[in-house]
Amino acid sequence: RSDRVGRNLQARRVGMALLALAAAVPTAALVALIIRRRRNDLKVVVIKARGIEVHVSPFGATVTRVVVPDATGAPGDVVLGYDRLASYDDPSDRPYLGAIVGRVANRIAGARFTLDGETHELCANNGPNCLHGGSKGFDRAWWTVDEVFEDGTGVRLTHVSEDGDEGFPGRVTIAVTYAVRANERRHVGSNHGLNDDDRARSYDATLFTTMVASTNRTTPVNLAQHSYFNLAGHDSGVTIKDHRVKLRCSAYTPVDATLIPTGEIRDVTGTEFDLRGGPGDARDYGVRIGDRMPAGDPEGFDHNFVHDAFGLPGDEVGTLGGDDDTPRVIARVWEPTSGRNMTVATNAPGVQFY
Repeated sequence: RSDRVGRNLQARRVGMALLALAAAVPTAALVALIIRRRRNDLKVVVIKARGIEVHVSPFGATVTRVVVPDATGAPGDVVLGYDRLASYDDPSDRPYLGAIVGRVANRIAGARFTLDGETHELCANNGPNCLHGGSKGFDRAWWTVDEVFEDGTGVRLTHVSEDGDEGFPGRVTIAVTYAVRANERRHVGSNHGLNDDDRARSYDATLFTTMVASTNRTTPVNLAQHSYFNLAGHDSGVTIKDHRVKLRCSAYTPVDATLIPTGEIRDVTGTEFDLRGGPGDARDYGVRIGDRMPAGDPEGFDHNFVHDAFGLPGDEVGTLGGDDDTPRVIARVWEPTSGRNMTVATNAPGVQFY
């Protein structure tokens, strides 16, 4: 089992622009569907575009690998995962690596809620609370591969959660689409520390995650794509403490002792939660994560940050569908040893930073 282990990008649609400061992963954009059954029975669908390769398992609609080049052109897997199917289904170890989590991502206080006058009791699988949908959430369901794009750049998976599933009311049908796109090459300026040859090879690619749910009665639905990222490469030996992060968030939601939001929306100014960065920060990529890790319980970050740009006109990441739910940039991350950086955009009002 690999040691690869990022937490919720809480979004209904997420665009991740992976700026690979190097040559492409040597694959063409038009690639036929590849379904590989590894010797350990971990079946994956592989989708590809120039500069990016993504592996998706129908178990949990899980992203098991995201391969992009570093500044030298060497490809590396930048998400955490396992090499064996059994590891994803291990009841003693459940970090939700790369999965779609739900019916409700994050925690429901007291493992119960009242809706339309009726109280619904849920599974308390995280102390007194219900976490990520209960004992068998969407991360442990076998999803149906409904469609693979003809050019090999995307896959659509569906799952049906029946009425009463883990205590939730209503029958919910979920569709998740992962798609990759090679974007036009960008000019990378000298402030990125590249020479002329590196700038000539640089380009970016985008991974889109689109999540849609429909139900036959009123019920809570809050989906999240639960990948963990290490832009140096999951097996690089580099921790995330040296990554630099910049969040487009001026406020966060404090939590109680069991990680339930208190209801307060608190200004980050003057606190360790101020990850907005600024002109004084190196490369304008925000702050070094290791310099801002808050003490206490939880030690480190496991908080929802409020998106400053929620509801504003869309910006540079764009969408696949071109509708009004345009993702807005909420986060940027840069890893100095590899030269990789990532932009995260969402049309949701917040992001869980873990």
